[in-house]
Amino acid sequence: LAVLAHHHREETPVQSYGVRDFCVEHLSTLDGPQFEGGISRESVIRTLSILEDKGLLGSEVVDGSPVGKGRPAYRLAVDVEKLDAALVDDSLLHPVAKSIAD
Repeated sequence: LAVLAHHHREETPVQSYGVRDFCVEHLSTLDGPQFEGGISRESVIRTLSILEDKGLLGSEVVDGSPVGKGRPAYRLAVDVEKLDAALVDDSLLHPVAKSIAD
């Protein structure tokens, strides 16, 4: 959902800290069970990697350093209209999904 929101604002690829900031900002608007201890950057990175492995996200290295390392940044690798529709219909994510789809 966070990567989709950044996509709609034309702010992709997005790094993990941008995804985490979105999640923290919108967590209180969801009706489901809250996450104990909040949302850690490590859990966001792990989740982004899983979504990339499943083919839902693509990534590229940004902020490269002279030694060739950099931070991955993510963009959607799926049909945006279908994803919008699916998330708006989701009972838990509906409030946030509707706000970013409008």
